Amino acid sequence: TIVLELKSVADIGLVGFPNAGKSTLLRAISSAQPKVAEYAFTTISPQLGAVSTDGGISSFVVADIPGLIEGAHENRGLGHNFLRHVERCAAFVYVVDLGAGAGGRPGVRPWIALQTLMAELEAYLPGLSARPAIVVGTKADLPHSSRAAETLRRRTTLPVVMVSAHESRGIQDMLSKADELLHQTQRGKDAYEY
Repeated sequence: TIVLELKSVADIGLVGFPNAGKSTLLRAISSAQPKVAEYAFTTISPQLGAVSTDGGISSFVVADIPGLIEGAHENRGLGHNFLRHVERCAAFVYVVDLGAGAGGRPGVRPWIALQTLMAELEAYLPGLSARPAIVVGTKADLPHSSRAAETLRRRTTLPVVMVSAHESRGIQDMLSKADELLHQTQRGKDAYEY
């Protein structure tokens, strides 16, 4: 018996907490139609979307990875089931909710979310968090989002892009940064074995 396991899921993986806006973002940048709802763990398996750039001349595949929680590397939630998909991406877009924890909204502040996500990746597989990445702050249409984005930029060395998928704001900037990210990884072929 021969068992084959797919080792490459996508060029870029969208990594974030539940309800950070990953599925909404995938809908905004591709023709994928992942389920979007107001409850955690709407996405329970990776959703893929093909993203066209340069006026359709080139494209890349983005995976909406199910939401990670603190302790995922210890298999909290469905941690290992979700994390095994992350290791199959050449680069990451860390998706954080700019409005979380502000103005009475529930959730973890974006810079703490980013730190937690990177720590979970690193604890699961050493070196995983060192892969090329950008940070996308979602829900930029909410109050206090600009202030949260400024704080986030001060607390990370990664490029930070603000988007509002509902208003289509920041999407082109994000796609441009994602395309640059892929050029950094040489489409993942030379930089990483995954």
